[in-house]
Amino acid sequence: MQECTDKEKTAMLERKQNFEQIMRPHIPEENWWPLYLFLCAHGFFEAPASIHHHGAYPGALYDHSFAVMQALVSLTRRLDLEWGLPRSPYIVGMFHDLCKVDNYQQKAGSGEAWEYNNAALLPGHGEKSVILLQRFLPLTEEEMLCIRWHMGAFDDKENWNSYGRSCTKYPNVLFTHTADMIAARLIGV
Repeated sequence: MQECTDKEKTAMLERKQNFEQIMRPHIPEENWWPLYLFLCAHGFFEAPASIHHHGAYPGALYDHSFAVMQALVSLTRRLDLEWGLPRSPYIVGMFHDLCKVDNYQQKAGSGEAWEYNNAALLPGHGEKSVILLQRFLPLTEEEMLCIRWHMGAFDDKENWNSYGRSCTKYPNVLFTHTADMIAARLIGV
């Protein structure tokens, strides 16, 4: 990774401090450091959320994840959504795109330009996020399905029936997708 400017270093430190302040109460102590170190080592606070769509700038993976978490917590409060665990809107919102930690890499010698990483070992999107997160934090079925289906009907058409069944069993699957759309399409990150 290229050397960061002072402004980029400050922004990354602020993201990490914000993350710790908001997420630490929702992650068991024994899981905190392994997860946090993984996130730091794999670019969660410095990678873009995409390179051609929303959040196509360094640090946007965290910014987008934070915005989805905020939207999901807000929807939960305003609509009186019920979750299996109180932590769930925080965990689901913050880690729904964990799959992107190794999706992008900086182009050699380009400063801030990013490209897709074709050497990633684990493909996928929702499933990959669930697999990566479960290495550090046990998830409820509701949390797994919310993360898996956060793309809603933007998933492959052959998966729509499974998505629909998941929404029926856990309505928060639909609200997770809604929070993702709020962050990506309305807020623009």
